[in-house]
Formats: sequence, C-alpha cells, structure tokens
Amino acid sequence: MVMRQGKSALMFLFAQQENLTKTAQEVAQSGWLGLGVADWCVLAVYFVVILVVGLWSMTKVSDISDFFMGGRRFGKVFMMFFAFGSGTSSEQAISVVAGTWRAGLAGIWWQFLWLWATPFYWLVAPVMRRMRALTTADFFEHRFNTPTATLYTIYGIIMAIVFIAAGLFSSGKMVDALTGGELEVLAQQLDVQVPTAEYSEDDSFVGMTTRPLKGYEYAILAMTTLFVIYGMAGGLGAAIITDFIQGILTIIFSFLLLPFVFNMVGGFGALQAGSQIKSGMLNLAADPAVAESLGKEPITYFYVCMLAITAMAGIVVQPHIMGVCGAGKTEFEGRFGFTVGNFLKRICTIAWTFTGLACILWYLGDNSPLQQTDPDLYRDVQVRNNPEEYNSLPPAEQERIDKADKDFSDSLFGRAAFEILPTISPGLIGLLLASLLAAVMSTSDAQMVIGSGLFTENIYKKFIAKNRSDKHYLWVGRIAGLLIVMLALILQTSFEDVIHALQVIIKTPAAIGISFWFGIAWRRWNALAVWASTFAAVGTWWFVSNMGGSLSSILPESMFKNDGKSMYDVYQMLFYMGVGTSVGIAVSLLTPRMPQEKLDKFFRLIHTPITPGEYVAEPCTLPANPAPQEHTLFKHPDIELPRLTLTDISGFLLAWAAVATLIGVTVWLSNHA
Repeated sequence: MVMRQGKSALMFLFAQQENLTKTAQEVAQSGWLGLGVADWCVLAVYFVVILVVGLWSMTKVSDISDFFMGGRRFGKVFMMFFAFGSGTSSEQAISVVAGTWRAGLAGIWWQFLWLWATPFYWLVAPVMRRMRALTTADFFEHRFNTPTATLYTIYGIIMAIVFIAAGLFSSGKMVDALTGGELEVLAQQLDVQVPTAEYSEDDSFVGMTTRPLKGYEYAILAMTTLFVIYGMAGGLGAAIITDFIQGILTIIFSFLLLPFVFNMVGGFGALQAGSQIKSGMLNLAADPAVAESLGKEPITYFYVCMLAITAMAGIVVQPHIMGVCGAGKTEFEGRFGFTVGNFLKRICTIAWTFTGLACILWYLGDNSPLQQTDPDLYRDVQVRNNPEEYNSLPPAEQERIDKADKDFSDSLFGRAAFEILPTISPGLIGLLLASLLAAVMSTSDAQMVIGSGLFTENIYKKFIAKNRSDKHYLWVGRIAGLLIVMLALILQTSFEDVIHALQVIIKTPAAIGISFWFGIAWRRWNALAVWASTFAAVGTWWFVSNMGGSLSSILPESMFKNDGKSMYDVYQMLFYMGVGTSVGIAVSLLTPRMPQEKLDKFFRLIHTPITPGEYVAEPCTLPANPAPQEHTLFKHPDIELPRLTLTDISGFLLAWAAVATLIGVTVWLSNHA
C-alpha cells in the first residue's frame, strides 16, 4: 500500500515532464553556454556590483591592519554575514545534496557535524578577539615561540589552499551543470592542453603529460579571476563588505530550488509516501548494513560524534576564523557574528538536505527525467542504489557505475536547477548562478587574504625583509594571495568528488587545532608539545589512511571496509586525534614548561576584555589603559578556565536551545512530510 501511494505521489505533475525537458533544451540552444539573455543580465549586474564594491574598498586600505583585519571597524550585522559568508561556500551545499543522494537524510551530517560545536563559538570568540592578533600565527608566537608560529603559518597557508581548492572544485562542477553541459562542449571545441602529472603503477614513476582543460575548469578560472581582483584590491574589508551582499545571495541560493523541486514530485507530502524508493532514506543515521552493502561509510552516531570532535578541534585554527572573531569593534560583535552567522548556515543546511531528498524521488522514480535525457545514466544510478544487483556485477563494472553515480551526485544540485528553473521564469538560472558564485567567492576571498596575511606577517616580515614600509608589505600580501590561489588551482585537480574534498577540509586543521585548545586552557602545554602533537597526528592520519590495512590482523574486523584493507574514516579520525592528543600531553609533562613571564603575559592578555575604541600598536599587546582583568573559574597553577559571566552562560544556553530546535525541526519535517 505504501509503495502504491509513493508511486502515485511521484507521478503527480509528471505529465509535464516532456515539456520540462524541451524547455531545458530550448534554453540551452537559445543562449550562449546554456544561459538566456535574462540570465546573462542578472550575472552582469552581479559582476559589476561586486567589482565596484571591491575596488571602492581599496580606498579604505592604508595599512596592513586595514588589509588583513578590515580596520576592526565592523558591527554585528556585518560580522554576522562575514561569518556566514566566509564559512558558507557552494561546495557545502553541493556536498550535502551529494551526501543526501548517497545516504538519504543522514547526508545532513556533512554540515551538521559542526552543529555541536556552534554553542562553543559564543565562548571562544571573545578569547580570540582579546588576543588582539592579526593572524592565528600571532597566537602561536605569543603563547609558544617563533618556530611554533612558523609551523602554524605553513600549516595555515596549506589550509587556505585546501579550502579554496575544494570550493572551486565543487562550484566549477555545479556551474557546468547549470549550463546543461554546454561548458564541456565548449571545452572540447577549444581543446586547450594543460600539463599534468601522471603516476605509473607499473614503473612506480611520476611523469609529466598533457590533458585538455575540462569544462568546469573554465568556470573555476572565471570565478578565480573575479574574487582575486577585488580581494587583492580591498583585502579583508572588501571581503566583509562583499560578504554582506553575497550572504543574502547565498540564502537565496539555498532556498531557491527547494519549492520547485518538491513541486515536481507532487509536493512535500510525497517525501514520506515515496521514502521506500531508497532504503533508509529518512533515517537521521544511515543503516550500517545498507551503507556497507553499497561500499559507503556508515553514518552512525559514533561517526557523527567523531566528525564533531574533529571539526571542533579544527574550526578555531582555520585561517579565516581570527578575522571572523577579530574584525569587529568589540568582542561582542565577534561572538554574535561567529555564533549567529553559523546558525544561519545550519538553517540553510536543512534546505540543502531536503532539496537532495526531493531529487532522490525525482531522479530515481519511475518518471525520472533521466529516462528521456540519459537512459544509460538512469540505469546506472538505479543499479548503484540496488545493493543486490550492484554486488552481483564484476569489479570493473562496479567501478564504472560507481564513478557515474559520483559524477551525477556532484552535479545533482546544478542539474536539477537547469531542468526546473527555466520552466518557472527567465533569469532564475542567472540568479542561482550569481548566488552560487557569491557563495564560493565569499569564502575564497577571505581565505586568500588571511593566507597572504600569514605569509606576510609571519614569514616575509620576520625572516626576509624587516622594517619596510606598510605599502611594501601590502603589495607583498597581494602577490602572496595570488600565489596561494594558483596553488589552489593546481590542488583542485586532485580531488575525486565533492565528498572527498569535504573530508580533506574536515581533517586538515584538526591536527594543529589540538594545540590551540590546550594552549588556552593548560599552562603545561608547551612548544615541544605543539610540534610533537601535530606531527604525531599528521603522521598517524597518513598511516591509517594509506596503510591502515596492515593493522587488520590485530584490530577488529569491524574497523575495516569490505576489502579488509581500508580503514573506515571514523576510526582514522579516532586514531589520529587520540594519538595527537596523547603524545602532546606526554611531551608536556616530560619536558620543561614555557617561561613563567611569557605565560603570565599571554593569559593576562586573553583575560582582559576589549574596550571600545582601544588602540593596539602591535599584535597581541594590551592597550595603554586596559580594562580590569577578569578572574579565572578557580585557582590552579596550570588550569586557565575563565569565570563565566551572565552573558556567557545565557548565550551558551540559548545556542544549545537553537541546536535542539534545528535537530527537532529536521526530524519533524522528515516524519511529517
């Protein structure tokens, strides 16, 4: 009976399917690159506005504090949208939709994993603002020493490169889908060859060869050109101002497709009726047995817990977070922007997830548009979601179908938009595309500026050219930002799919993030512990992800995938987080502590509130007339936990209430659809 109701709901309004397919094809044929005149007009307006704002911001840049920290002049609304824009990129929406396609409702955890960390943003943001730092490397310099700051600088630049690369990779895929594949057709016609490295397993040799530039990579180059121009011109100030505009567009991007794709499957009520189309589709935690049969990572509650711990460890050392917390007028602007801006992102995550669920009904259903546009792909995705049929195929055929399903899920958001929005109104594709560009560029510009700040302040200024003019350092920062983006363009070619890109983002910061948390709470954690903990975590990560199979004989079989050689991602995180923390604690206890005077100076800094309009000449120093120092939670020679104020406690509890509300709304929607 349920199956009959599901099919009935899925067939509702599908009589228009043939007209819809024709409309998408007509749009692709009527304009350049699959976009109509109205779409190009919307994009033109967006490009002009963003460039004008970015170039205008250049007039506000007079010194390196303006460029790297926006002059610390922004209020709550701008800080909220800066936190939202710099932390929300289109690859996150795409990865959630792709994850939902693969795991059902449980795919929401690819972004909800940060949900558990969000209340702590309310508490940690004032601490970061009180550091009075330009970059996170300043924290490592003044809490530990110069070599440690250099370690973070290198690590932070790598993080910035990874984040930019992941955002560009995923967004390029979606832009190509929004053009109906016309970009790929153009790429084949132009046939521009680019150098690439190629590894031969037979000869164990890496050689250089060439390959044609792909369609989505043309989109990546176009996006990169735009955000590099205004980001290099106006620095973090330009990023914050444009993030206000782009944050609004990102919200539009998140919700624009949702009502239309549900309309195509017969309304929101079709979700519950058609949930049998995919096993475990509406389960908040994926069924491990189903996931294993499909060769997927089981999204269990333990996996979600490890994702959250890893994300919490890493979020505070992401290069742009010091700017997110530190560019406001006072510490309240930072904590309000960091917390509320990220809750906006969590709300958008719900919209992305339910868009993905509707796409499952549409593309896997009996009236899937793929049956007309690409019947071979329709067959492949059907097989990939049928464990019994998939497992009966030879390995080579499984690999081919696996790749087809991954490619389809990566472009799912864009593909659905291309096939639906032209039937609603001219210009909607252009609006969605502008919103998509806004989402990725608002993240990439911040990462570029913060990454260049790390290099300029903590490497170039200290070791290469001291005592130069601010103008000199400004131009070094701009050139460094350009080089960071170029490296990101190279790195994005190595990603397999959007989920793989997101996994790299989650894991990269956590290794050194362990030292941040211990550094602000425990005096015993010293510089040697930072080095030992970071290298132990990174080394363990490399070992368990590449050679984890060598441990299969001494560890439980449940920790490994079906092949018995690859360790599940959740246990990889457990190992490298556990080893990194244990090694750091052991080294801290066995080696001398940092000088007492250095520790007293640092902890006095982070326990001294920001006063409105205070002026600090050098990073991580107190103003001439600082506010009274706040007390710690309890007196202990090594533990430095601040005593919580009424504002701390009330905001923290309200944030947890928001967490419970978001999870409750998600569950309620899935049960009452």
